Amino acid sequence: MTTLRVLIWFVVAAVAMLLAVWLAERPGTVTAEWHGWRLDSSVGVLLVALLVLIGLCIGGWLLYRWIVGAPFALLEGWGESRKKRGYRELTQGLAAVAAGDANEAQKHARKAEQLLAEPPITLLLSAQAAQLAGDRDGANRAFTAMLEDEHTAFLGLRGLIGQALREGDQAKALGYAERAFKLKPQTPWVVHSLFDMQAQVGQWKAAQETLDTGMRRKVVTADRGRTLKALLLVERSRATEQDRHSADALMQAREAFALAPERIAVTRRFAELLVKGGDGKRAQKAIERGWALAPHPDLAKLYLEASGESDPLKRIGVVRRLVSHNENDIESHLALAQASLEAALWGEARRHLEVAGGTSPPVRVCRLMAEVEERSGAEQAKVREWLARATDAPADRAWRCTACAAQHEAWRSVCESCGAFGTLQWRAPGTFGHVLPPETRAELEFADKPAHVPLPR
Repeated sequence: MTTLRVLIWFVVAAVAMLLAVWLAERPGTVTAEWHGWRLDSSVGVLLVALLVLIGLCIGGWLLYRWIVGAPFALLEGWGESRKKRGYRELTQGLAAVAAGDANEAQKHARKAEQLLAEPPITLLLSAQAAQLAGDRDGANRAFTAMLEDEHTAFLGLRGLIGQALREGDQAKALGYAERAFKLKPQTPWVVHSLFDMQAQVGQWKAAQETLDTGMRRKVVTADRGRTLKALLLVERSRATEQDRHSADALMQAREAFALAPERIAVTRRFAELLVKGGDGKRAQKAIERGWALAPHPDLAKLYLEASGESDPLKRIGVVRRLVSHNENDIESHLALAQASLEAALWGEARRHLEVAGGTSPPVRVCRLMAEVEERSGAEQAKVREWLARATDAPADRAWRCTACAAQHEAWRSVCESCGAFGTLQWRAPGTFGHVLPPETRAELEFADKPAHVPLPR
């Protein structure tokens, strides 16, 4: 590039020299008369004079532009420096938020607001600094102000959701979540938060619409969406039955069972409605399918009810037919032990309990053993021994939340502890892969409270 420039300048200089030599060899004369004045000159001198005049004109124009534009340049330079200082304060304020220094964050937020004439940029820092300092009103004002700008409205809604959840205002949080969902329905935390909030207040149809949107946009996996939809249909079936539409309730329960027969609550709901409708045989078939996938004591009781058998000895045969679909599970042995106990077959009851308990019998096995010993007329020492073992025995299976690990006495669709939907499963403690799976947790960055609101007990 440098060589090319040198060559160009060399060519220009050569042309200028040739032109000068050419003019020197042909000097010529130029005469000009104007108002009695006469000017005689050579062509070369005239050309030089013209070039000097053109240079003076260009210099004068540049000097004029510099004089006129100097104030604006100074103001622009001052504004640029002010903006740089504002962004520096903004950066330092965000760093203070990350470090948890509320006072430092608020100080930098105030300076950034003064230096930057762009409120949307500084509002986020002001809101976070206010949250860090425990100033809820200040945080709410900042987040609300963010709603006025389309570029920051979504962040403002996210912050307001967190604020409402922190204050326990579920209705307000739900309203903000609905607005956020309209803005960005493809955002995972919006879908999961709105879904759980709608489920918490019993808006089952709206929750299903949210779930369908999440599945279409690949925010919710197909397998998880299938299970959640089945549990929603269980709740919708209950609501429909309360409205005295038993046919529709059964239809919804049937659809739920077709989607997720491995969920105990789904199987139980479908079988209950079949028993109420007098269709015991279909109820038994449904329970048999559910037992093969996920046994539960309530299903065994419902199966006996569906059979209509009242004779204790014959009921053992009914239970045997059920447990044959999953005979190695502990619930199968416990169901046979319970049936044998009711039929006064003490030896059979002990045998099944010994198989169920193994080398480390859980609490339920120990208590049933104590009951067998007591009802069979054994010594009280044996009864006390089993009751004593029950106090230190491993915990039984129970309804446990996979999101927060809270234990519940009975199944319900929404966890009473964390508010998550569809997370209660019949499991022993410590059998979950990990607590708070990402797909059921809304990651609210502007609040130290999770997206799920505990329901009033």
